[in-house]
Amino acid sequence: MTEEKKRWDISKERKAELIQKLTPELRMLRVKANVTQEKIANIIGLSRQTYSQIETGNKSMTWNTYLSLVFFFNSVEETSKLLKALDLYPDEFKE
Repeated sequence: MTEEKKRWDISKERKAELIQKLTPELRMLRVKANVTQEKIANIIGLSRQTYSQIETGNKSMTWNTYLSLVFFFNSVEETSKLLKALDLYPDEFKE
């Protein structure tokens, strides 16, 4: 198995754990990034209503949504270090 394959080969259990850790931090990360629910929803390709349900914990996010959010927050200076400090950036993606 190549190194690249290992990096992206994340178990369902690990994905669920990462999603569960990110969900309660979404509002704080979004506020720190200074974006509205509508703006972040548009950035990651969701409706504002769906994003709102995810942020409040009323709807589970998909792995693709998790990745979109993590990559977005990692790209924002105000949230990049915080994302890593809270251990929300998967070890599998670190170099």
